Amino acid sequence: MGCVSAGELVGATVVMVVGGALQGSIGFGSLLLAAPVLALIDPGLVPGPTALAGTVLVLLIARRERRSVEWTGVGWVLAGRVPGTAAGGAVLGLLSQRSVEVLFGTLLLLAVALSAYAADVRRSPLVLLGAGALSGVMGTATSVGGPALALVYQGESGPVIRGTLNVIFIAGSALTLVALALVGRLGTEELVAGAVLTPGIVAGFLLSRWLVPHVDRRALRPAVLTVAGAAALAVLVRALA
Repeated sequence: MGCVSAGELVGATVVMVVGGALQGSIGFGSLLLAAPVLALIDPGLVPGPTALAGTVLVLLIARRERRSVEWTGVGWVLAGRVPGTAAGGAVLGLLSQRSVEVLFGTLLLLAVALSAYAADVRRSPLVLLGAGALSGVMGTATSVGGPALALVYQGESGPVIRGTLNVIFIAGSALTLVALALVGRLGTEELVAGAVLTPGIVAGFLLSRWLVPHVDRRALRPAVLTVAGAAALAVLVRALA
């Protein structure tokens, strides 16, 4: 983390508050929003510090919604996500980063479009296994793995979506932090920066308690589709820029 001005610190905090409120309301999306903005403020804020703050967020959400977690789904998704993560690394070895992002951004956008008009997906073990694998591939190759899971759970209640996805994200966050530590990207400086970002994301989580009833009652499925679609577009724009 470089020399950040007071204004930049306030900006980073606001971004984390909004990101925490978004994920605390619909179950995913905080780092999709926060990471690109934080990278512009100070490249040292990503990936380690944002991953640390994001880990705090997923733990808080999972604890709040623990009674609604679909544990069977968690098991199947994680069973698919482990080999999917390995496959993501293999895909990066075969294709350029740009090709990977164009491919998966397009596929995700198509999935969002189909989901907007199709009936809810039946969550069979095979579907959950496939969603976990796709999430692992996309998370490794493009850093955008959450929307693939959110689309599978979009027809569920808010507590089930938030609880289940964030329990899954705990495992993903743990793997990310271990990987960053192994490559020397999670040292004292990153820990300090992560501590600086954490109050903002916790404030966003607390704010989401007042947003949840409104989102669950009126706009949960549209919100899931909108954020997933925005993620797909962001990946495509990044690839084609």
